[in-house]
Formats: sequence, structure tokens, C-alpha cells
Amino acid sequence: MATFSGRCLLLRLLAFRQAQRPLPAVLLQVLRDPRVLKVGVGCVEDSKRLAHDHGLALVSTVDLRSLALRQRCAVLSNGLSLKSLAGDVLGVSLDKTPALRCSDWEAESLSQQQMTYAARDAQVSVALFLHLLGLYSEPWLPDETRSAYSTLAARCQGLVDVAFRGRCETEEGEHRHRSRRPTPESPEAGDQQVPDPRRNKRKPLGVGYSARKSPLYDNCFLHAPDGQPLCTCDKKKAKWYLDKGIGELVSEEPFIVRLLFEPSGRPDSQKDYYLTAKENLCVVCGKADSYIRKNIVPHEYRRHFPTEMKDHNSHDILLLCTGCHAASNVYDGFLKQQLAEEHGAPQGCEEAARTLEDQERRRVRSAARALLSAGDAVPAARRCELLATVAAFFDPGGQEGEGRVVSEVTAQMLETAANLETRICNENYVPHGLKVVRAFAERGLQGLIELERRWRQHFLSSMQPGFLPPLWSVSHNHEKYLRKYGEDLVVSLS
Repeated sequence: MATFSGRCLLLRLLAFRQAQRPLPAVLLQVLRDPRVLKVGVGCVEDSKRLAHDHGLALVSTVDLRSLALRQRCAVLSNGLSLKSLAGDVLGVSLDKTPALRCSDWEAESLSQQQMTYAARDAQVSVALFLHLLGLYSEPWLPDETRSAYSTLAARCQGLVDVAFRGRCETEEGEHRHRSRRPTPESPEAGDQQVPDPRRNKRKPLGVGYSARKSPLYDNCFLHAPDGQPLCTCDKKKAKWYLDKGIGELVSEEPFIVRLLFEPSGRPDSQKDYYLTAKENLCVVCGKADSYIRKNIVPHEYRRHFPTEMKDHNSHDILLLCTGCHAASNVYDGFLKQQLAEEHGAPQGCEEAARTLEDQERRRVRSAARALLSAGDAVPAARRCELLATVAAFFDPGGQEGEGRVVSEVTAQMLETAANLETRICNENYVPHGLKVVRAFAERGLQGLIELERRWRQHFLSSMQPGFLPPLWSVSHNHEKYLRKYGEDLVVSLS
């Protein structure tokens, strides 16, 4: 990691994991701070690997390849790798020879050449970022009204936390609109940017949804036999009562069906959330042309709640436009990370994964791939080390010897080793959501109510919705739960 001043930090994550030592708190804070931009080539892929291997959250990244294409750099001639960008934009040559790239990065001590290699990559990435934005030739420090993050992020709008997808999407990326809303940790507007899928024909990174084709709320009403309003529902459900002959039509507009039987329950008050008509629009920005259902309490937590708290929870399903939905998902990631740290329920790291990485098999696979990709370019001594690693895997009891290793490691063995499966089953796996819910459930119903309230308040704080349905509340149903179940509710979690 390097800063714009040139100061560089080389921190070996593997050493911390092998020694079972916690990573420095300040490092974790910088990686997950949305107000600190991280720039490089392949940042989104790096963030996935950090989350998978080390449980680290990396946010607010910018891929230099996207930025170079956005700026339409005329000097780009050799490609979009870090080495090519450094040569074309900065006139700097980076040493990317196989001998150095394939050297032993897991050695107890790295050579000066290795450390320089790592540092140069980080320093050149920062220099490229500033050059591509023209910040070496003009003043860029923020004025009194704007933060440094806002100043920089505004110049790469549409590229923050967006995976690089190639030259063909340059124009699309250039015009991609970015929603800008305050984060829970940083309430200033504009401190976090997330993609607006309405400007992108492809689904943005991590988004697996599409806008609804029909309205969510039909705002039909069901009435009791004496005319008391019971609830709102969709037209399909209201017509079902008519088709079965157990209801009669009272009105077409609004569509009201009076039941011909006594319902199993009636609302406690006529000031009930489920009796209010709801508009088909984004509850955050008010746009009505494209919207998606949003689970305010994410399903990965709600699915582990007791049945009494899972039934009739449409209160926590709201409509958001595609842009606000994507923004909300980013902010949800911040709270998930907080919950992970508070309750020892990491997301995506080895302790929490269904499978674990077998370090020995991974070392063999890396050795085989280095031999296949670099071939004779690997220094002789290092080549023998890699061959010995592969040979020992196929014949653990064999005698070591340089001649034997070279002669017995066949091309077929290298191909097999290069495609090894390195994951093993983790019998102690507990999903992040279940572990968090269990922690809150230790205090019974009150604990689960606190978790539900926390997610609702998080949505209000992070998204600041301006068009919530009437009577929507952070404390919805909580008094009812306590009155009906009290501490007698048996919290049984799956």
C-alpha cells in the first residue's frame, strides 16, 4: 500500500494468518473506510480475494484501466496492464520478468528486489491515478466546502467500486449515473458513490435483480362482515374471495370486498400500517418508473428468526428504484461488517466458509502453474524448488534429489497439479446470518427485537427516505410481540 506522498507499507497477510495474530486495527479501518479511495488494476478482484482469504472488507476502489479509458488517453498503445499504463502514461518501466514474479513470495524473508517490486506497484498506481486526473499539473486540494474524498471521487464519478469490463463499455461507464448519499459513518452527502443500474444495460457488480414489471400495491381492501376494514391486499387475492363465493364486491374504485364469514383476527386499531394505501414509488427518491422490492432486514438474518417474527412481515418490504436499491445494498454491507466484528461472525473468510483452503495443495498448484506459465524463464534454483514441491505431492514418501525431481515430474503431473482442487469441507461452518441471530437470541425476544430495530434504523439513517408509507415505524409490532409472547417466546433457530 502506498499514499500520494510516496510512503509505502508492505504488510504480509500470510504471516499474520500463520501466526494467528490479528491484523492492525488501523489497516482494517483504512480498507473499509468509504472515504479513502483505493486505486490500482483489478481492485474489485482484489477485494473479493481479500474477503475470501482473510475476511477483509475493501471498499471505495477505482480501477485505473477504467479511468484511463474514461480520460481517452491518446498515449495508450501497449495495453491496459499496470506495466503498460506505467510505460505509456508515466514513462516508467516496471520489472515484470517471470524470474521475479514467480519468486518465492512465501519465504520467511523477502529479498530487497522483491520488496522493491511490491512497493513500485503500489507507488506507480497512485502516480497513475493522479496523472490520469491531471492532478500533478493543477491544484487539487479541497476548498473549505468539500472534503478531499469528495474532490477526488467527483473526478471519477461512475467508476467507484465498479469492476472493469473492457474498452467496449467506456462510453457506457462515462455516462453512468451515480447515486450519492451519506453513509452511516460519514453523514456528509457525496461521500459514497454507488452505480445506478438504470444507466447500465448490464446488471452492476453483485446485483442479481431486475425491476418489477407490474405494481406491487393494488391497494384493494378487505372488510369484515360488519364493514370494519381488515387490511389491504392485491386484486388477485381480493378476487379469490369473490370467486369462492365467500366475499361480495362493495366497490370497484377503490376495490373493496366484504367477507361473508368472521375473520380469524381483526386489527387492534384502525391506525394500522396494513390498513393504509401505499404508493408504487421509490420510498427514497419518489421515482415511480422502475422499482424493486427491498428487504429492510436482509433475508440472511430474517430466515433464522422464529416463525412468530417471520410471518406477516410485509412492513419490512419496501419499494426502491434500481439506483437506490444498489446504494442501499452498499450501505448494508457496512452494517453487516460491523455485526461480523461484534459477534465473531466473519463473512467469507476461512473460519466462516463452507470450505477451507488447503494451504499445501494450494502451494503445489501455485508451483505447477508457475512452471507451466514461465517455463525456462524461472531461475534454475527456483525451478528445482518448484519441481520438488510438485514431486513431493505425488510421491510423499520418495527420496529427495534434484536429478530425480527433474526426471520424474512429467507434463501430465504438472497439468494435474495446476488444476488441483484446493478447498476442503469445513465441518464447523456456521453461516454469518445464523451466527449473528444466535448472538442476539441469547437475550430472547428482546434481543431479536433489537436486531430488527437496528436494521430498520440503519435504513433510515443511510438512505434518508422521503416517501415512506404512512405509519411505517422502526418499532413496528414490537409492543405487540412483547404483549403477546413476553419472555415466554421460545426462540428456536434453524
